[in-house]
Amino acid sequence: MATPSSTTVLVTGGSGFIGTYVILALLSAGYTVKTTIRNLSREAEVRSYLINGGATTSQLERLSFTAASLDSNNGWAEAVKGCTYVHHVASPLPAVLPKNE
Repeated sequence: MATPSSTTVLVTGGSGFIGTYVILALLSAGYTVKTTIRNLSREAEVRSYLINGGATTSQLERLSFTAASLDSNNGWAEAVKGCTYVHHVASPLPAVLPKNE
């Protein structure tokens, strides 16, 4: 059985409300975490959210970011590489409301 310290978990949608809370819980439990965000320019912003949520500097050393979006296949192979588990909490946000629900 894998221990948290030897296990990497992918959290999709790391810049979202739910994603940041899942990341905080996993880091707190000792896991290494990879997360996806649509644009890597938001990494500092997400790290700031996590610090405000109680993450420590040593916990954030176990966090990495990958650019990936639900509307493209790009980045997903890299995102899941080396991960044992995936928490899929990303949600598509269309630029325009769809015609039909």
